[in-house]
Amino acid sequence: MKSLVDDTTLERIRLFYLGSKESLSEHDEKVRCRWEAAYSLLINQKGIEREAVKVLMKLQNISEVQAYRDVHNCTRCFGPVRGMDRQALRNMVTQWAIEYLRKAEIKNDFKAIDRLLDKIIKANNLDKEDMELPDPSKIQPPVQLLSINYSFLTSEYFKLIDPKAQEALLKLNEKVMALIDASPIAEYKNILLADDTTYEDVAD
Repeated sequence: MKSLVDDTTLERIRLFYLGSKESLSEHDEKVRCRWEAAYSLLINQKGIEREAVKVLMKLQNISEVQAYRDVHNCTRCFGPVRGMDRQALRNMVTQWAIEYLRKAEIKNDFKAIDRLLDKIIKANNLDKEDMELPDPSKIQPPVQLLSINYSFLTSEYFKLIDPKAQEALLKLNEKVMALIDASPIAEYKNILLADDTTYEDVAD
């Protein structure tokens, strides 16, 4: 696949950062500055290319195509931004497929066109729902634990809560009482449900 930048330009800029004594040409220096800006924007935008491209177009007064090229080439020069490796691979596969798709169209090779379109679709998840949106079926509501003292059910404060909550708590209380009555600890029910009693210390 044809590179988006001359490999010799890329190599000269790499050597510059490695401390080469040779100075860059005016053209290479402009390219280096654009790549640095693109890479900084990628980092600031957490690897989201489309956001970096928008800002880069305004800062450098360049076209969208050139901005995408600079974003692509800056990762070739400085390495992929953390969390962007899969996106970089996806872009590489897509660009490769597009290049060969054009050649297949010239030759009217419809089988190759079909295969290449399939690669582009799969590489970019175009055959699936939006990958950035969460699956509602997999989102569980938060679990809340409620602790209620039995004396609360007979207190004046119980009537102050939501009527539906009152009904639910009373039904739950009935189920608990039925379980206790059917269990071996039924005879201790009054002790278990008794209000907390404050006992005085007895002096020795």
